[in-house]
Amino acid sequence: MAIFEVESWFPLQGKEAEHDAAMKDFLQWVNAHRSLFKEWKSLRYFIREIAGSSSGRHFIVWEYDDLASFEAYKKRRRDYPGPFAEYKLHDPYHLGVMDHRNMELEIWYEDHRALWLT
Repeated sequence: MAIFEVESWFPLQGKEAEHDAAMKDFLQWVNAHRSLFKEWKSLRYFIREIAGSSSGRHFIVWEYDDLASFEAYKKRRRDYPGPFAEYKLHDPYHLGVMDHRNMELEIWYEDHRALWLT
């Protein structure tokens, strides 16, 4: 069963342009180094636009085939060894452009997939 790691945040106020550039760089870097991320089934990036305090919240969603794939990736990337040291240099989380005070992390799992409209 697929699982989804969902991280959400707001860009730091006054750093929106730097945040947007950092996200674009990150996504381009990940695409150029796809072989490092064999456990990822997909990676998606969204921005929520709606009236209220959640408007402008950014989301990144990693899809994994199953919990074992998620755990294997997290174990492999722990402490950013080898090629993951360069990954950390491109990860906006470490670049001072995200407001860490309101970050959220969730794990979603699919249910009743056979009944989805796809």
